[in-house]
Amino acid sequence: MKLGLKRIKPLLKSLGNPQDKLSIIHIGGTNGKGSTSAMIASILTEAGYRAGLYTSPHLVRFNERIKINGQEISDKKVAELVERIRQRLEARGLGLKSKTPVPSPQSLIPTFFEFATAMAFLYFAEEKVDFAIMEVGLGGRLDATNVGNPLVSVITNIARDHQAILGRRIKDIAFEKAGIIKKGGVLISGETKPAALKVLTAECKNKKAIFYRFDRDFFIDENTRVKAGALWARSRVKKENHFAFKGRRWFLSNLTLNLLGRHQYKNASCALAALEILQGKGFCIPESAVRKGFQNIFWPGRLEILRKKPLIVLDCAHNPAGAEVLREALVDLRKRKIISHIGHIRHIFLVLGIMADKDIKGILSRLAPLASIIILTRPKTERAAPLDILYRELIKCGMRIAGRPRSGRGIKNPKLKIKFINDVADACKAALSMSKADDMICITGSVFTVGEARDALLEMLQ
Repeated sequence: MKLGLKRIKPLLKSLGNPQDKLSIIHIGGTNGKGSTSAMIASILTEAGYRAGLYTSPHLVRFNERIKINGQEISDKKVAELVERIRQRLEARGLGLKSKTPVPSPQSLIPTFFEFATAMAFLYFAEEKVDFAIMEVGLGGRLDATNVGNPLVSVITNIARDHQAILGRRIKDIAFEKAGIIKKGGVLISGETKPAALKVLTAECKNKKAIFYRFDRDFFIDENTRVKAGALWARSRVKKENHFAFKGRRWFLSNLTLNLLGRHQYKNASCALAALEILQGKGFCIPESAVRKGFQNIFWPGRLEILRKKPLIVLDCAHNPAGAEVLREALVDLRKRKIISHIGHIRHIFLVLGIMADKDIKGILSRLAPLASIIILTRPKTERAAPLDILYRELIKCGMRIAGRPRSGRGIKNPKLKIKFINDVADACKAALSMSKADDMICITGSVFTVGEARDALLEMLQ
């Protein structure tokens, strides 16, 4: 991982600057940026446009990162683009097999992510997509996607993650993410924390960019509350799991979304606020496209249910903010607020694999109290935390495990059982073998864990 634009810019220039030929929608944020990107792409597809979608990381296959109207880039096209980009690098003296003198320092060799980003820009430009929805990889200011001149930029939210790179304070992280705001551009954000808003507002003022904020310029009613002084009635939301949106141009009631979790409503509001900007620029986005786009969206690994008996839930929560959102969703599932016909849930099995550079204690402290059995596991990546480290962090939460008392104001669950299974597929198999039809299995902690689990479970459940 090497942040900065000094490698991606010359690489794109050698490819003819494909990013300058695209109508870009740039999506950043700590959590929810992938879901928001997928919503925008789904709605634009339903509106009749060719929508390119670039996201990261992938769950199972590299091809998942680059899609047009929901179709993944083919293996053949990936191989072709890899070869073409490699040849350009060699022509610049940056390839391993180059026989020409090296005109540039080796520091200009692109990283994996930069190579993939250049591939996405080139593919979308050559396929003449109407829009390129580009998800930020990390941060924003120095991210490889932060090139070109987007029609609109979105920052879903700002929370603590990648603190060793982005900083420990919210205002430092906000500064990095605010780097995607362009001079004279438009920013949409679902962020509400004062410290973060102060940074975003200042950056927009400095760049003379327009700033549209959640709960000030656009609103949602998720049938749980209505903002004081809102200009619209609660009666507009008539059914459970429906929501309404009020923006500067649109008022849409009784929307349904094919993604679980109340947090997705705010992501949806950011997507709709961004689409309002496009409509204001002359693009046709009918209400029917919004409704169909929300109904048809598929975003695997984000509160995805693979089976109902036992209930198997996959979620890529990989930081404390994501874990808190997942905790709330699991509570709602248990109370049958999300899926009313799943029946009573007896026990929750947590299968957890977390990266070593994450706030492990922050994740565990939010999810462990819900569990009857926790299976600690480790996906096949060097970044994954060893099981003994996960266990030690679990103890630090103030656990009482299998009758062993622990001090501290932590989780008091004397019946909690802990199992250690290094292989993710074996951990999933063990959870299935131990669970009953009225139990829940939740696999989470990392995109890598969920990717391995999803691949294994789809084969097991055939």
